Amino acid sequence: MKRTLLTFAMVLGTFLFLQAQFEIKPTFGLNLSRLSNDPENFNQSARIGFQLGGSIQFGKKLYFEPGIFFTKMSTNLVHKNDTEIDFDNNISAIRIPVFAGYQIIGGDEENIFGLRVFGGPSMSWVTKIQTDDTDLDKEDFNNLIWGVDAGAGIDVWLLFLDIGHEWGLTQVFKEDPNEAKNHAWWWNLGIRLRF
Repeated sequence: MKRTLLTFAMVLGTFLFLQAQFEIKPTFGLNLSRLSNDPENFNQSARIGFQLGGSIQFGKKLYFEPGIFFTKMSTNLVHKNDTEIDFDNNISAIRIPVFAGYQIIGGDEENIFGLRVFGGPSMSWVTKIQTDDTDLDKEDFNNLIWGVDAGAGIDVWLLFLDIGHEWGLTQVFKEDPNEAKNHAWWWNLGIRLRF
């Protein structure tokens, strides 16, 4: 009985997936990220990072959009009392956002312009740390960094531009009395391949 129900659910899910309108969206983007709190004795400034990947958008007016991106985020830290101590901190990660959105304008295939809003959780799995500070390495960072995002997107024919902000939910460093979280602005530009 359980096997029959599971088989039925899989067939129904596949059917609904095939009937739904979806778009594959290869993407390149830029980001500016910084910690929510300055580390002790340091001032920080955001550096330009990037993300490369894509997402799949299911639905028309109301839609669901999971994605996967290779991301590099960068921050510059300067010691408050000794400006000779100046280093960059680069985090490479696999970022997986899962957004729900609403098409305010457009959404139909005959429309060449659309305006969307979206939001949802995101997870960044830290893969590599590059830093000028010899006291820091990958073991000092949490493996998973969770966040929540909100943003808006513009569609023009086959192109799209998404702009969003991520608020960190978990701290970046394993042992950090400041409990600094990652905050980032990001911009994605890509192509919409409709099916």
